[in-house]
Amino acid sequence: MSGYMMFTLPGLILIVVSIPLLMRRVPPNPLYGLRVPATFKDERVWYDANAASARDMLVLGVAISLLAYVLPVFGVRDMMYAVAWVAVAVAGMITVGVLGWTRANRMLRERDPQGH
Repeated sequence: MSGYMMFTLPGLILIVVSIPLLMRRVPPNPLYGLRVPATFKDERVWYDANAASARDMLVLGVAISLLAYVLPVFGVRDMMYAVAWVAVAVAGMITVGVLGWTRANRMLRERDPQGH
């Protein structure tokens, strides 16, 4: 496996994993999807929040896959290449997670403003 492919593969996996969520094909479960308290309290929030997070994951997957090929164009190589790619990937995953969590909480509040 080429060096670039090793850094492209995680992005491709994110893209593939996001598609069923985006299509709202994954029911509430303990293993796959945005699993936060708000998504388990309301099935509609589960599907809406997971679809929105899947869009974020899809964008991140495309971005980090492309980044694997763009970094060398700017002369980034070797250890700096790996550090830069990992930094973007980790920051992206944290961002997707935090956005998903806050979005799910907002969706739940909007569905049940009284908190019942």
